[in-house]
Amino acid sequence: MSVRTHEAQMPGDAAAGAGVDAGAGAGLGAGGADAVGAASDMPGDKAAGVRERGAPLIEVSHVSKSFGDHQVIRDVSATFCAGEVAVIVGASGSGKSTFLRMLNRLERHDAGRILIDGIEVSDERQKLDALRQEVGMVFQQFNLFSHLSVLDNLTLAPRRIRGLSRQEANERAMALLTRVGLEAHAHKFPHALSGGQQQRVAIARALAMQPR
Repeated sequence: MSVRTHEAQMPGDAAAGAGVDAGAGAGLGAGGADAVGAASDMPGDKAAGVRERGAPLIEVSHVSKSFGDHQVIRDVSATFCAGEVAVIVGASGSGKSTFLRMLNRLERHDAGRILIDGIEVSDERQKLDALRQEVGMVFQQFNLFSHLSVLDNLTLAPRRIRGLSRQEANERAMALLTRVGLEAHAHKFPHALSGGQQQRVAIARALAMQPR
């Protein structure tokens, strides 16, 4: 598994569109994640107008994870900065999903430290709740609420967690659905959508909370 980071070159708030995709795989048998240069380290960046690498937003230091006697992640370290698009590359079973899930404490790491915006990821409930409000995840199986419409899938968390009014949440949701080309499907339920459409709804739902 390797981690490649490049600075986002998307206009306006589209840079916020880089959610976290919990992809396939759940094991890293050997080695660790290789953090390969950010955009500011690549030749020709200054000529291309790429900004210097910003302050670290996510810091992973010497993290390991085992399931029983099987060590799936061993001594992984990586740094992700604000404004970057990161790609985690690896074969199926190389530990991508486990690594991503640990960032949101959906899996507990056994050793090492994970910091998000300077706050350590741990079981401390108050900090964990606050962190999860700022981290957007798109799950491999999407995990849409089947009993809710597309619109309600997008507005539930902003209303309950962010305290938005129904009108504000609906306006934000419709703007995101328009961005992903699904505004006409706002009142449908997930079962009525194709797999690709469900994925786009999941992306829009992750962005509705305006994650860091």
